Amino acid sequence: MKNLLAFLMIILGLTMNSLAQKDTMFLHLIDNSIITIPVSQIQSMKFDSLTGIDERTYDIKTFTLKGNYPNPFQTHTFLEFELTTSGNVEIIIYNNNGNKIKKLKCDNCQAGKNTLQWNCFDTLGNRVQSGIYYYEVIFNNIIQTKKMILIN
Repeated sequence: MKNLLAFLMIILGLTMNSLAQKDTMFLHLIDNSIITIPVSQIQSMKFDSLTGIDERTYDIKTFTLKGNYPNPFQTHTFLEFELTTSGNVEIIIYNNNGNKIKKLKCDNCQAGKNTLQWNCFDTLGNRVQSGIYYYEVIFNNIIQTKKMILIN
């Protein structure tokens, strides 16, 4: 696995530091491992031997991430999303270093507009500091991400 990653990185001209980009290509390998490569680093791709493609169709209209308000915020913010069908939603909040600091859940969210509130506390009950935070909304294996700003 490491040899394959090193090989791909050499072909694509990547370094380990360049793997932390926003737009990332995910290569799902036959051994169920995943390699991530920043799209901005890809110059060209060529496949000599392709054994198969797992075609997955995702309905990106399954939900719409509206954003958070207010943004920037001081004591709390509301994370708004709209679902086409009811189901379970998870929201994971990350700090600017990429560390997961809080998970919010909405079990059996109704179709239509939904809002969850984040009160600026982490999973240990500590108030977080001012800064840039990112949140992922996960619904039906689809993930959408947005940025928010906390000002204390």
